[in-house]
Amino acid sequence: MSDRELHLLSALLAMEPTESLIGLARECGGGSVTERVQSFIWDHCITIYAGKLHVPYLRKFLKKLIAEVELDRGDVIDELYEQYAHYMATLKEKDLEKENARVFKYISFLFPNGCLELSSCLESRKLMVRLQCSLNMLEGDTGCSVWPSSLLLSECILSFPELFSNKTCFEVGSGVGLVGICLAHVKASKVILSDGDLSTLANMKRNLNLNHLSVETEMSETTEDPNMVKCIHLPWESVSEKEVQNHKPDIILGADVIYDPVCLPHLVRVLTLLLNQANPYPDQCNGNHTGSTLGSKYIGDAKVNGTHQANASNADESDASVCKRTDNGTANVGMKKRPMALIASVIRNVNTFNKFLALLNEANLTINDLTETVRPLNFLPYMKSYDRSTVRLFSISFTVSKCVNSNPNPLVQVTMAELKNQGDVEVEPIHLWATPRSLSTSLMYSFAQRDDIEVLDEPLYATFLRVTGFDRPYREEVLSQMEPDGNKVVNEIILGPGRKKYRFCKHIAKQRVPGLPSDLMKKGKHFILTRNPLDILPSFGKVVPPSLVELGFADLVSIYSELSQLGRPPPVIDATELQEDPEGTLRRLCEELDIPFQSTMLKWVAGPKPIDGVWAPWWYESVHKSTCFQPAKRYPMPFPFPIYDVLEQSLPFYNFLRRHMRQTSCLLKSGLPEPELPVPENEKLLAWVGDEIVPRESAKVSVFDSVVQGGDSVWEGLRVYQGKIFKLEEHLDRFFDSAKALAFNNVPTREEVKEAIFRTLIRNGMFDNSHIRLSMDNRNNGRTQSCCED
Repeated sequence: MSDRELHLLSALLAMEPTESLIGLARECGGGSVTERVQSFIWDHCITIYAGKLHVPYLRKFLKKLIAEVELDRGDVIDELYEQYAHYMATLKEKDLEKENARVFKYISFLFPNGCLELSSCLESRKLMVRLQCSLNMLEGDTGCSVWPSSLLLSECILSFPELFSNKTCFEVGSGVGLVGICLAHVKASKVILSDGDLSTLANMKRNLNLNHLSVETEMSETTEDPNMVKCIHLPWESVSEKEVQNHKPDIILGADVIYDPVCLPHLVRVLTLLLNQANPYPDQCNGNHTGSTLGSKYIGDAKVNGTHQANASNADESDASVCKRTDNGTANVGMKKRPMALIASVIRNVNTFNKFLALLNEANLTINDLTETVRPLNFLPYMKSYDRSTVRLFSISFTVSKCVNSNPNPLVQVTMAELKNQGDVEVEPIHLWATPRSLSTSLMYSFAQRDDIEVLDEPLYATFLRVTGFDRPYREEVLSQMEPDGNKVVNEIILGPGRKKYRFCKHIAKQRVPGLPSDLMKKGKHFILTRNPLDILPSFGKVVPPSLVELGFADLVSIYSELSQLGRPPPVIDATELQEDPEGTLRRLCEELDIPFQSTMLKWVAGPKPIDGVWAPWWYESVHKSTCFQPAKRYPMPFPFPIYDVLEQSLPFYNFLRRHMRQTSCLLKSGLPEPELPVPENEKLLAWVGDEIVPRESAKVSVFDSVVQGGDSVWEGLRVYQGKIFKLEEHLDRFFDSAKALAFNNVPTREEVKEAIFRTLIRNGMFDNSHIRLSMDNRNNGRTQSCCED
């Protein structure tokens, strides 16, 4: 089984989103779900695990899989059709509605090459954990869900087994028991799991049994059995001090326990009681005892394919807090030891987290951010729904006085005041301004593959909805989940500090509403992505009725003009460029943005992304199926003629932007050589067409004009010397005689032609040594064109 096939199988067993499965299946087939890939799915996934996985999930997956193959005009193997038909016939509607049902998931930790030296690594390089959990973490009992922070803690335990082996480990809020199972795997001397909900506790015990672990009860005999795990009921709000202090752990762990402001005082009380234990070691700095040492050689030496994967800090020095590694890369570990807590959490609400920090400070507890210094190996490469970048890892310890440290390179304490911005640096934003349906999401996915960029998907959307009052199917969801205050969005989110060098901000041009801070346009790099409205409109109306305002072409031109006035005209690229020459277009764009091109920008994994906005289900269905920029379809969609007027309104703005694309664009290239202008000044001039004066670029006639359809036109060439037109009357006599000979209708008068000539000359400031090209065609209404050149 190849690595890609193993990832596909593991994703299915973990019940990853079906879109992710389809993306992995495409990767297995080199871009499409081939019959070989389908056979693998049947032989190794459906046949073996059909009776063990949630049937509605399998049905949904098969439906998507079959639709994907048929969309690519491939052949679906009979076995998949038959299995799907079986599910359709036997699965009852009530089974599909049980969103809070308990299901079995298999979390497979896949050890990368070069990890066999880790004591946690099995010979098969795979540790599979079977869990009964809630189908939907937002429905039913959340304690029975697999949360991202428990995945990160599990990866930490497996990456750094020596930190936890032979230690007493105590987890608060243990949920499904995944962390405890990993602790038992690395041979912690004692594993104590706790939860305040009795039904969650019962489910946890079942999961331990499913993974061949024994559950210790009050009646169990004391034993050194490494497969024995103790489970206790620990309601934070009512547990007594004595009950907590009966346990004397070396390490306390918690995953996503910082979530409810009401529970936080009780959580901090429990942590304080667990951390403020009597010191089991001599009160001296001799380094002759064992202890929790996050930052030892085992962490520093974690490798993947021979390269260092992590550099960790020392976890518990004289005051049991986490300190930075010394300059020579070694860790000073010979100081007084106290228990240490490792807490992994996604910070979903800043106010809640700030309250947690304040409570820790009041309790004389020190917190340090280990996110950047302790980086576990990636054991879950197939799990696209798990975004480890959203999880922060903290250590918490009881503050005591320091021992004297004779090390010539003193360790630097990371204080609580520094915590909020620890690891954050000033970020330079890269603003993409686009029209809807212009491959802007594909371009966002492209930039998200870079190692120096973090991504924001339309951060101004809530502000736009609040200010304009526009309706959307997901309006309330956006306003409740995103910051609607434009000043805060710009100053704190777009221009705020971050962890990467750049921040890619995808904006739809119409979302730049009045009243936003001027720094939005003055700071960072900007570029514009546009697309022919003829290609946008056919699909745009599926969600929102199209209009000139909704498309935002006028806003895009305004943005271009404002940036140009600031002396920073932005690069302009067309979506068609990305389709025809993605690598060349991205290389040129990176050059203009003054950032290095990275080849990773050319490909991404199919399926939903953590960076997607909440509107993704309405707009991103097709891009979720993609893995790269794809050529345009050979034959386009029929144009919806009821919105023909929107096309007419939008095209002038699009053509303006297209004229400002760089000359190296593949859309501006022609098989014919560029004509040379004998007089360079004539590159910019004004011409009379019909009844108006227009710029050179707009001096065009319709393909339906008679001069194009039948070639019937008359013309004269005139010269201007010292403010006078040489033999004007004679030229006009011949001009009108020619029109009469060709039986032109509705020919303009002699005075009207003269007025057009004079006004054109005056507008161009041409009064000497200039040439006039005067022409007229027969469009049932004599159309005059007058072009003047120096």
